[in-house]
Amino acid sequence: MYLRYIFISILLLFITISGEYLLFVTFRSLGAFKYPYVKNIILILGVLLPTMFVGAMFYGGKHFSLINTWIYAVGGIWLVIFTYLLMGVATILLLMLINNSFNINLPIKLISFILITISTLVILYGIYNANHPRIVRMEVISPTLAPLWKGKKIVIISDVHLGIIRQGKFMKKVVDIMNSEKPDITFNIGDLIDGPSFPYKEGFAPISLLNPPLGNFYVEGNHEAYSEEYPIFKENLPKNLNNVTEKKVIVNDTQIIGISYNEGKTADEISTELSKVGYNKNIPSIILMHDPKDIPMLAADGVSLVLSGHTHKGQFFPFSILVKMLDSKYFYGVTNTSNTMSVTSEGVGTAMTPVRIGTTPEIIVLKIK
Repeated sequence: MYLRYIFISILLLFITISGEYLLFVTFRSLGAFKYPYVKNIILILGVLLPTMFVGAMFYGGKHFSLINTWIYAVGGIWLVIFTYLLMGVATILLLMLINNSFNINLPIKLISFILITISTLVILYGIYNANHPRIVRMEVISPTLAPLWKGKKIVIISDVHLGIIRQGKFMKKVVDIMNSEKPDITFNIGDLIDGPSFPYKEGFAPISLLNPPLGNFYVEGNHEAYSEEYPIFKENLPKNLNNVTEKKVIVNDTQIIGISYNEGKTADEISTELSKVGYNKNIPSIILMHDPKDIPMLAADGVSLVLSGHTHKGQFFPFSILVKMLDSKYFYGVTNTSNTMSVTSEGVGTAMTPVRIGTTPEIIVLKIK
C-alpha cells in the first residue's frame, strides 16, 4: 500500500507540475504577468501547492492536525482549479489557432477573463454543493423482494470518506437527514473512511443516533484498506453498525451479504465467497458490494439485489464523462442484469478534493416494487 501511495504521488506531481508549466507559458504569452514578482509568485505556488498536498496526504496517514486538514483541503481544491485552468487553456489555444488560421481577430483576453470568472464561480458552487447532501428517491422492480419489502423504507449511503476533510460534523449532517426519513433499514456501501487518520470516536459518534427497526448494515470498501490504522478504525466502529463484510445475516426473511473489496476478483472467487458465507439461491438476497463492476458475476449467481457505490459518478466534470465511458451501465443508478436488480450510488462524501460539480452528494431512499 505504501508503494501505491509513492507511485500515485510521483505521478500526481509529474502531471500537475507539467500541466502548470503549460498554463504558465500560455498565460505569459497572453501578457498576464506584467510584473516580474507576479511571475515568480506563480512559479513558486505551482511547485508548492501540489507538493504540500502530497505531503499532507502522507503525513495524514498516521497523524491528524487541523493545520494538515487545511493544507490538504487547499491542495485538493487546487487540483480542481488546475483541471479547469487546463480546460480553459485548451480552449484559448484553439481560439488562437482559429484567429491565426482565419484572421477572425477574436478577443482572446476578454474570453480568457470570462472563462476564469465562470470557472471560479463553478468551483465555489462545487465546494458548497459537496457539503450539502440531499435525498434522491429510486425504485427497483423485484418480484422476489417485493412481498417482503413492500412499504419498507430503505435508506442507502456510500462513500462518506470521513478523514482529513470530513469528520463528525459532516457525519451528523448525513445521519440527521437519514433519520428524517424514518428508515426501516439502512445500508452503508463502503468507504466510510477516506484512509488517513482522524478522531475516529468523534467522527463515528453520530452513527450511534441511527437506530432503524431492522438495523444498520455496512460493507467495507477500498479506502478502508488504505488505512494505516485499520485495527484502530475497526475498534471504534459503533456497536449499532453491523459490519457484514464476508458475512451473512438474515433480516426480514432476506439474506444480507457483504462482499469484500478486491480489485481483481474473478467470477469463481466471488462464487466461492458467496458459498463460504452460506448463500442460498432459493432465498431472496440483498448483496452489499462496494465496487459495481462485478455485478454481472453476482447476477450469474442469481442474487436479487446488489447495492454499490465507489464511482462517485466521477465527482466533478469532466471526470464524470470519463467514468461513464469506462463503465457506462453500472456507473450510476438502477440497472437490471439477468433479473438481478442493482443500485449504484454516486456517494455522499468526496475523495481527494471537497468539490462536486455536476454530481449530487446523495442519500438514496429506495422503494422495492
